Amino acid sequence: MKQLLLSTIPLAVAAIVIAGCSGTSTAPTQSGNSSASSDTHNHADHDHGTAGSDMEKMKAELAKLSPEDAASAEKQHFCPVSGEMLGSMGAPIKVDVNGESVWICCDGCKQKVLDNPDEYLAKIHKE
Repeated sequence: MKQLLLSTIPLAVAAIVIAGCSGTSTAPTQSGNSSASSDTHNHADHDHGTAGSDMEKMKAELAKLSPEDAASAEKQHFCPVSGEMLGSMGAPIKVDVNGESVWICCDGCKQKVLDNPDEYLAKIHKE
């Protein structure tokens, strides 16, 4: 009986892992900006997570920034590349784009902003 139980544990763990990876994303997208939500990037260095509301996550992560940076990131609210709410994947990153501060959700979005500054600055100014 003990051996049977021990042999089923790896199967149960595998089933949980597979089920967890097959779910659909519930990450928010920026309404009215379908191009932001259609961009893809590598998620190896961050986690979109599901615990707590996105607003709670944003507030907690922005609290790690200076008051000036927190206000700037909160005003921008979304990453212009991914469409994710800033702070929903960890502390947002400030990038200088043509002399202007642009907040992005993760390091994976940095090169896209730098390669296409006019496109992403236009998205920010449209918000």
